This record gives sequence, structure tokens and C-alpha cells, in this order.
Amino acid sequence: MNARILTAFLCLTAASTGCIIVDGDGNGGGYQQGYEGDVTFLWTFAPNGRCADVPDVKNIQIAIPGESLHNNGVYACNTAGVDGIVLHDFAPGNYPYTVRAIGYDGDTLFEGRGTFTVNGDVRVNIDLTPNGMSYALVSWAFPPNTYSNNPSCSQAGVSYIKAQIDGGEWVTLNCADGMSNGGVETPWLADGTHNIQMIAYGRDRAGRDDLPLYNTYGTFVTSAGSPRSESYRFFEVGGMSLRWELWDSSTTRRSCSEAGVTGMVINLKNLATGELVYGRDGDYQSCTGAPILYQYLKPGRYEVYIRGMKGSTIAYSNEDLPDQLTVNAFEQKTASDVSYTVALVREY
Repeated sequence: MNARILTAFLCLTAASTGCIIVDGDGNGGGYQQGYEGDVTFLWTFAPNGRCADVPDVKNIQIAIPGESLHNNGVYACNTAGVDGIVLHDFAPGNYPYTVRAIGYDGDTLFEGRGTFTVNGDVRVNIDLTPNGMSYALVSWAFPPNTYSNNPSCSQAGVSYIKAQIDGGEWVTLNCADGMSNGGVETPWLADGTHNIQMIAYGRDRAGRDDLPLYNTYGTFVTSAGSPRSESYRFFEVGGMSLRWELWDSSTTRRSCSEAGVTGMVINLKNLATGELVYGRDGDYQSCTGAPILYQYLKPGRYEVYIRGMKGSTIAYSNEDLPDQLTVNAFEQKTASDVSYTVALVREY
């Protein structure tokens, strides 16, 4: 089937009505191997709207760098019942494009972009997003356990999920929603790389509800018009609770004010991986802030390092003989639990 016959077929089948054919001057960006073809753009408006659902949109503007399009690339949102258009006769090659939905005041209301490759006819389906924003579909899974190699929320003992993107507000999610129908939609996000952390809550081994059982984190990239599907696997977590004492000698213990200590720098070293949980800088805490809870730790054996700081000077520490603690999965610590006390000795 040649390009024009296929285009006519698309016009007959798209929304059972018709579409426009526009000749282009496609030069393929200098890449000339392959077959020339027509490019069929079909657009929707997130979330899954049609032109009829967005009356504020006056027309659609398509821009393809290096290409001269009819009417400067401005077309009706809907033509003869089709939310789309066919651009004709493109040379083989790769083409970046931007599609904008323009309002009656000339502002861009929705936007999307991407790249298509011509080696014969090509169809571009694009979901335009408000103001060029986008979103991701986030799903998750839990590690195998005695119930299943792919546990459900109930088999994993999870009641709900809390999620945070780019350090923003924590939101509570239904656990089952992330394991069906493609996942959970994020809020609208600007194009680019984003950080995500999710914590799964349920009943710990002591029978207490609403405590962290699993954790996961990572990054994902959004691009307007091309929502991404991202999947994350949770890992089991446990916790520890820490206190400290400041000792000038084997018989003399000081309070924070007596010792002139302004703050504590805590770090945890995973002995299995050699990783410092809080990097080179450590986790800064008030000297009087104990107990300090760490509830999102992978199971394993940890060395605990604590420095008592007097300004920028290390006044007390246990670094010559760091304490070692074991973290077990699903064994959490709360402020009411007994804390482990680390003895810090004077450094000068």
C-alpha cells in the first residue's frame, strides 16, 4: 500500500469520518536512507480528553524544526470529526516535533513534544498536557515472602503507602492502586528528572500498626505529551533508636550544656556494603534531641558513629571503638521504646 492510499485509508478509519492531508517538505534532517512517508498526528488532552472536551482551545500548532508546514503549522483542533491531521511526503529520517494547543488569547494551553522516525508512513499519538507539564504512572511491587513470589498488599502486610516527590508534601495512597491498572498518576510535573520516595506502612513484628515496613526511592523523567510508566520494588526495613552519654573520664559524665556540646553528627555504616547511610556529612541532630529514631534501614549489621560537636570541633566521639547494632526487618522503634545508649569519650 503506497503512502497516499494508506493516508486515504487512515482518513476513512480515524473516528469514522475524515482528516486533512497537508504536503510537507520533509528533508529528514540530512538522513536519507529508507522510505518517504506521511505523518499522521492524533492528539488527546490529558487526562484522556478530546477536542470537544477543551472548548478553550482555538487551534493546534505543530512545529518541526527545519520543516515548512502549510499555514505555519496551525490547524483546527478537530476536522471532520478527527482530532488530528496528516502531514504528507516526508523524507526518511528522524524529526523532533512540538505540538501546542493555542487558546483564543494566543496563550499555549496544552503542549507535548517528542521525536518520530520516517521510514514509510508513521503515526504519532500524543497526549497534550497543561502548560507543557506532564506526569508519570507509578506502580510498585514487594519482595518475595513465604506467601508469594509477588505478594499482594495484604500478603506483604501493608495497609497504605506514603509518597513524596522532589521533597514535597507527603501524600497517602491506596496500596492496591499501585499494583493494578498501570499504577497511580503523579501530580502535574515540569519536564525533567524527579526524585521519588515511597514508604509502605503496616503492622510490625511487635503487633503495632502504622509503622514503616518497606521503603523505596529513585528517579524518573517526565516529558510533556509522553507520560512515563515507572515501577519500583520496595525493600524491607527495620529501625534503631539511639541515645548518647558524654564522658570526660570513666567516672565523670557531662550534660550537653556542661560539656559545651552544640550538636551531634551521627552516621551509620552498613557492614555488608561498606556504605555510609548519611554520606560523608552525617546526620546532624541536637545534643538534647534524643532519642533519635532511624526507621527506614535495610536489615543488617551497622556500625554506629556519633560525634559531639563544639562548634566545628569534635569534642566527644565513639569513633575509636564504634558500636555495632543489628537491624531486623519489620522490627521498628518508636519514641516510647528503649533506646540504645552510645558512650562518647572526650577527644581533647
